[in-house]
Amino acid sequence: MAEIVSKQAAYVAAGTKKQRPVMGGGEKKCIVITSPDTAAWAQNDTIASPVLIPKGSRFLCDTFVSHADMGTSITLDIGIRAATTAATVIDADGICAALDVASAAARAAANNGALVKDGVEYVTTQDSYVYATLGGGTPTANAQIRIEVSVMFP
Repeated sequence: MAEIVSKQAAYVAAGTKKQRPVMGGGEKKCIVITSPDTAAWAQNDTIASPVLIPKGSRFLCDTFVSHADMGTSITLDIGIRAATTAATVIDADGICAALDVASAAARAAANNGALVKDGVEYVTTQDSYVYATLGGGTPTANAQIRIEVSVMFP
């Protein structure tokens, strides 16, 4: 049986003595976003983390969401935006796209966004922040949500 050479092994075999941290040897951090105790949610409201994600970081596939019943037809997108004054959106649903949060869930996987699904190896090209958007209607007032996004820092 043949062995398939990983990207990491090919990088080392090409003459580099060690992997870049983002390739698998960096520091794993978990960015947590928790809703306030009271929130008068409205459709398309966002909630963000203040944790700066440095350029050269990689999102991992173990992002999870724990939440109360957010209301009929409510969905959650998790994305990233630039760490600039304008906070330009880089990808609004790159980590998680349209996760159904209508019914309460103790822990739901949130890793179907274009930056992490299907074996994608996305590395940030600029400093950024994680943020989430609740859409599909008006979420239940004061409904609680916690988002945990894993990132490999360089």
